[in-house]
Amino acid sequence: MEAQVAIVGAGPAGALLAYLLSSRGIETVLIERQTDFSREFRGEVLMPSGIRALREAGVSLDDISTVVPDRFEGYLNRVRFIEVEAAQFDSRPPTVVSQPELLESLVALCEETGAFQLRRGSTVRGWVREGDGGITLRLSSSGSDHEERMRVPFVIGADGRSSIIRKRLAPPVRTRSLPLDVVWFKLPYPESWTDSRFRLELGNGHLLIAVRAPDGLLQVAWVILKGSYGQLRARGFDEWIEAMSQHTEPELAAHLIQHRDEFSRPFLLDTATDRVLGWSSPNTLLIGDAAHTMSPVGAQGLNLALRDAIVAANVLVPALRGGRHFEEAARQVEARRGPEIDRIQRLAAIPPRLIMGTTPFHSAARRLIPLIANSAFARARAGGLASTFLDGVTDVRLTV
Repeated sequence: MEAQVAIVGAGPAGALLAYLLSSRGIETVLIERQTDFSREFRGEVLMPSGIRALREAGVSLDDISTVVPDRFEGYLNRVRFIEVEAAQFDSRPPTVVSQPELLESLVALCEETGAFQLRRGSTVRGWVREGDGGITLRLSSSGSDHEERMRVPFVIGADGRSSIIRKRLAPPVRTRSLPLDVVWFKLPYPESWTDSRFRLELGNGHLLIAVRAPDGLLQVAWVILKGSYGQLRARGFDEWIEAMSQHTEPELAAHLIQHRDEFSRPFLLDTATDRVLGWSSPNTLLIGDAAHTMSPVGAQGLNLALRDAIVAANVLVPALRGGRHFEEAARQVEARRGPEIDRIQRLAAIPPRLIMGTTPFHSAARRLIPLIANSAFARARAGGLASTFLDGVTDVRLTV
C-alpha cells in the first residue's frame, strides 16, 4: 500500500484519526514506536465530550473495560465537603476507560477498512521535506539496526508531548507554567468501598485524586509542589507514604499505610501546559498532545485529543479526496480547536494556584471552600465551570 498520509503516534488522537481517514478511503499508515499497548497510561478518564467524540465516529465502548463511578467525593483537610451521586449527571458521567483496550479497538477498526497499515515498533528517527513537498521519514524497527525510508505526501504528528515531529518543526510555543509534579501509582482497591468512587482530597500544598481503574485497582494521582517529591523520597519510602497519608481522609490514609508494600512502581510526571502556535506547516500537521500539552487538572488530555481527531477528519478528508491544498485545510484545525484549548488551559490553571498555595491567604481561601461549595450561587457558577470540563467549549460533530 502506498500511503497518502502517515500518522506518527498511535495514541487516542492518532488512532482515531487513522480510523476516520482510512474508513473514508484515504490510504493511511499509522506509525507507533511501541510494539503493543500493554503499558501504563495516565490519562484514562473520558468526559462526556470525549464519549460523544467516539460516538460520532461510530466507536462503541461496549467491549472495552470501563468504570463509571457511583459517586464523586471532595475532601478538604480530611473532611468531606461535597458528594455527588452519578445519577445526578444529566448525561453519562465521567468514565474511566482502559486506554490499551481503547487503542486496540481503534486499530482493529482501522484494519477492517482496507486502506490502513500499522507499523508497530517503528520509531521516526528523522525526516526530510523533499523539493516537491513530499516527506521522507527515516524509520528504525524495534530490535533492528536497519534504517528504512518511507516517502509520503503528508505527515501528521500525534506522537505526544515528546513529539519528534514537533521537535523537527520547532514551532513557537506558548507555555502556561504550573509549579506541579504528579506521582502516579496503583494499589488494591479498598474493600470497605462497596461502590466505585472518584475521590478528590485537598490539603495544604497537596492534591490527591483516587479512582477505581478498569483493572479493579485504585489509581492514584498525587499532585505536589514541583521539586518536593525528591525531598520526600530522600527521606525514605515509608516517610513518603506517611507524608501523603497525613493529607488524606483517615480511612483512605489507613489503607495507604496498610498496603504500602503493594504499590505499583510510582511514576513521576513532570506537568506541563503549553500550546503550539502554528500546528501546520507545508505537508505537516500536529494534533493532540503534540500540539497542546495539558495539565492533569480537569482530566482533559484524552478528551481534547479525540475531539482534535474529529475536527481534523472534517477538514482533511474533503481536501485529500479533492486534491485541494493540505496546508489550507490543516490551518483550519488549529483555528477551530484553538479557542477550546486556550479556554480550558486557562481554567485548569486556576485551581492549582488556590489548592497548592502555602501562604496564609491560600489557607484562608481554602477554608471557605466548604461554605461556598454548598451555596446556591456557588453551585450555579460551579455548574457552568463543570460544564466546560465535562462537555467542552465548542460543538464538535463529525461531518464527513
